[in-house]
Amino acid sequence: MLLKLASQLCVICGQVEATTFDHVPPKGIFPKPRPNDLVTVPCCFSCNNFGSKHDEEFRVFLSLQLGMELPATRKLWKEGALRSIQHNQRLRNHIINSSRLIDVKSPAGIYLGKQRAVPMPIKAHNAVLDRTVRGLYFHHFGRILGSRVSCRVRPLNGLPAGFESIIKLMEFGSVGGDSLVYRYGRAFDSPLDSLWVILFYKRYLVFVETISKSGRNAKKARSA
Repeated sequence: MLLKLASQLCVICGQVEATTFDHVPPKGIFPKPRPNDLVTVPCCFSCNNFGSKHDEEFRVFLSLQLGMELPATRKLWKEGALRSIQHNQRLRNHIINSSRLIDVKSPAGIYLGKQRAVPMPIKAHNAVLDRTVRGLYFHHFGRILGSRVSCRVRPLNGLPAGFESIIKLMEFGSVGGDSLVYRYGRAFDSPLDSLWVILFYKRYLVFVETISKSGRNAKKARSA
C-alpha cells in the first residue's frame, strides 16, 4: 500500500520521497507468528520493491547457515526457505548448480568428513545488510545516511581477539528477542561513521561499518 508521508525522504536511498514502509531487517527472516517489535522505516517504492528481490535469496542462505538444530531455525527453514526453494525455480537451480562438497573439520582441526555447501550470494547478502543498517541507523538516531555514506559488510566466524571488552561499551538492540540481537556505536567526532555487530539466531555473525566521505579521507590520511 502506498502512503503519503509528510515530506519524508526514503531512509534507504535518501533521494526519493517515501511512499511506503520497509521492514529492517526483512520480516521474512522471522517465522510466523512474527515478533511484535519489527522495525519499519519510511521507504520509496523503488527501494522497497528492489529490496524484496534480495530478501528471499538472503533468507534461504541464512537458513542454510543456521541449520535446523534449534526450533526457531527449523521453523524458519520449513516455513520460509524450503518454500522459497520449492516455488522459485531459478533460485532452486542456482543452489543445485553452485553447491559443492567441502571438507569439514572440528574447531580442534579433526577431519569430520565432507558436507555440501552453497556459496554466499554476495550481492543479495550485502544488499540486505546494507538496507538493514541504514534503516536501524535512522531508527536509533533519526538521520538518513544516504549516498554520502557507504556500508562495508563483513561476515565473521566469531569476535576478533580483544573485541569483547569493546562490544560491552556499545549500545544494545534486538528484534524478536534472541532471533536478532545487535550492538552499535558511532564515532563521537564523526557520527555518520558507525559500527554494527549483528547476530542472527545466536549463530550467524556479521559486522557492518558505515563509512562517510570524511571517514574515508581520514583513513587514507592515517595510512599514508
